[in-house]
Amino acid sequence: MSEPVAEKLLPAGVIEEIQAGRVVTLKNWLPAVEVQALKADAESCFAAGCFKADALASYGQKKLQGFDPASDRMVMPSFYPSKGTDGPWVDPSVGDAAARQRFKSRMAALKASLSQELARPTLADNGEQTHEMSFTRYGPGAFLPRHTDEHHSELKKAHPVASGDENVKRLTGTSGATGASGASDALAVAPAARASGEATAARKPATTRRSVTWLVYLNDEWQPGDGGELRVHERQQPAASRVGARGADLQIGWLKASRGGEDEEPVFLDARRPGDANCCLYSCAADGTQRDLSAKNFAASPALYLAGGDFFARQLLVDDPADRARFHLIDAPKSAGSALLPKPGDDGEDGGERVRDVAPQGGTLVLFDSVSIPHEVLPTKGKERYACSGWFHEKLYT
Repeated sequence: MSEPVAEKLLPAGVIEEIQAGRVVTLKNWLPAVEVQALKADAESCFAAGCFKADALASYGQKKLQGFDPASDRMVMPSFYPSKGTDGPWVDPSVGDAAARQRFKSRMAALKASLSQELARPTLADNGEQTHEMSFTRYGPGAFLPRHTDEHHSELKKAHPVASGDENVKRLTGTSGATGASGASDALAVAPAARASGEATAARKPATTRRSVTWLVYLNDEWQPGDGGELRVHERQQPAASRVGARGADLQIGWLKASRGGEDEEPVFLDARRPGDANCCLYSCAADGTQRDLSAKNFAASPALYLAGGDFFARQLLVDDPADRARFHLIDAPKSAGSALLPKPGDDGEDGGERVRDVAPQGGTLVLFDSVSIPHEVLPTKGKERYACSGWFHEKLYT
């Protein structure tokens, strides 16, 4: 089978949607014959024991008596970050390796196209373990809590987030082994000791981050009542300037669009300023100009280490009262008492979000920026839910 032509893989307007912080959904993107081949391969590999329980989905369920991994989210990965070894996805002796290779070639062409059109040139680089790809299977009743796929390295130090746990090897050069709590051992050391080591490791040219999240669904005849939808938490207004990152400065928040005419502006964290107080927040306007939101640079600890939603971030990191009123963290760290607070509605904690559900219908491609879009998976209802999923990486430092 010939390799697909990159320019035919994406219709007009997709790039602009991703840059504006939107989730792109392309139905029937993967030909039906390939969907069927991959679905059959996934089911066969699951029956052969090639899947493993996913820590992000199962960590809370493991405490329940009689927990069955087959009822939660399970994955068949291309590699194991904690071990630094290849996974069964790339093993030519496992299942229908030819079908997986055809799909891998198609996704490589897509990655090359996105690299050029998104102006993320290092997205095209193929380094060790930079292309994460797997089969995912949700058993009946399985779900995935709200999360974001990539975070600024300073936030990874402060809070054990999913992408920080899985990518700690890339950030620190450690094994990234995970303890019983689900948080990486490398993240459990004291912040001061960890900071100097990570600062050195994170600036290595080989360091990468998740840049674009993708999903391709493999389910046939999926009905509205079957559940398992991908619920995405976009902003009500598109971003005035491109989301995700400005070089090594990753986005951590928003300035909410207002009735006064202000645009929805992404907010980035610069953690490379000189001195001990090395951090500053800045926003980007539609014309590309940057404006510091912090009157003075601040130290990452304790300002970024405090849980409690937007409250502390607004008080400690943003100086102008008008900016404080508009500021919202993409994925705010929660305190122990956060669970007692009312659950945010469809417009989110700051009233500026919109919720959309994407049905996991076979052949559908989903694309979005890995930094800027919180998302979750709703519980499946009596059915297995299969997909191919992964992340395209780009270099953090060039």
